[in-house]
Amino acid sequence: MNSLKKGSPILIAILLLTGCCQLFAQGIRFVHNLDSALAMAKAEHKPIFIDFYTSWCAPCKMMSKDVFPQEKVGNFFNQTFINCKIQCDDNGIGVEVGKKYAVNAYPTTMFLNSDGELIHSAAGGLSADEFIDLAKIALDPNKNLSSLIRKWEGGQRDTAFVNHYFATLKAAWRIELAKGQFETYFYALTKAEKTGKNSFELIKLLGFPPFSPLFSFVEDNKRSFYKSVGNAVVDKYLSNTYTWYLQAMVLENGSAARRAYFAAKARFKAKNYRSYDEVAMFIEIFETFDTTGNVDIKEYQRRGTAFLDKYGANNDSYTIALTQLLGNCTGRDTDGSAGIKWMETLLARNNDPKYLNSYFYILWRNRQFDKAMEIGRQIHDEAIRGNESTAQIDGQMAMVAAYREKLAKTKAAASQNGTISNP
Repeated sequence: MNSLKKGSPILIAILLLTGCCQLFAQGIRFVHNLDSALAMAKAEHKPIFIDFYTSWCAPCKMMSKDVFPQEKVGNFFNQTFINCKIQCDDNGIGVEVGKKYAVNAYPTTMFLNSDGELIHSAAGGLSADEFIDLAKIALDPNKNLSSLIRKWEGGQRDTAFVNHYFATLKAAWRIELAKGQFETYFYALTKAEKTGKNSFELIKLLGFPPFSPLFSFVEDNKRSFYKSVGNAVVDKYLSNTYTWYLQAMVLENGSAARRAYFAAKARFKAKNYRSYDEVAMFIEIFETFDTTGNVDIKEYQRRGTAFLDKYGANNDSYTIALTQLLGNCTGRDTDGSAGIKWMETLLARNNDPKYLNSYFYILWRNRQFDKAMEIGRQIHDEAIRGNESTAQIDGQMAMVAAYREKLAKTKAAASQNGTISNP
């Protein structure tokens, strides 16, 4: 028998095959068709895990790159579930499957039984350990969403259960279901229960918008809520709800949407809240966007700076929101430099590590690459100190480094050709 020599085609093929097998064994093995997954689940008597994702979703990509391939994740999920990936922006069957299961956020992590019935669901990116913990909840008949729904339908209404139930529905992105069921529950309460702290916290949790019946109930019974929750808490809730509601409205495209925004703004003004001037000055920054989504970026920065100089210390979220949107609209040298100053002012006032991500973003969007990488390393070190994954910031730093290199090559080529380039 001839021995296999180093470099022989047969040996290379064997090594490639065994290497591939080891590679696939390390992470989750997926099918990409729900009908196939259902058939396998029935045959193997297993529940189904579905990753609902889109091509543009950054947390989806993080999960696919950093979580699903991990050996401990693969070992647990391959043994326990039939695993299925469904792309919800493929203009095909994936879109219809997403609609069928009321998927409205990405990634959505969903667990079904072998008949295709919902067991549990949650939305958002997760670490490997969080992902496994979520799967264990899905497997627990006393904790998963389907069991909570059965208990709710069976009439369980103790306060601890009610709070957990609606928090779980929100985490599963079953917002409309949660709101509808809460309204029915709420109107059956006594007046004292309706204006109590627990009802207030649930109304706030579920995000009822201005001019809706439950939000209006809080407004109309403000003095009762002052007694149960506190004046400052109630006033802040009302003001913040109007702020972010109107901010979202003004950024919608189309003339009809802009008219609706101005009508809502006028209704808010008519209520004579003391916070009106602050809220109005904030949302008027976003009026620099026209009805097609184009922005006068210089005016946006001028208004943003004037507002933050006057009201920025009242709410750190003002600076974060303005900076993030500015970063989305910039991409050239110092095009959005006001955002760098906004973040540096915020960090001087409140050096919270969670704000470093926005600082990192606005820096590299203004091509301040050296400073951005310095801040990226700080974020990396903070993650290590908190025993958290560094995968996201590591990926972002690699992307920024590649972008920087691409720009340098483009400028070098332009210089050689005797042209001016500022891509």
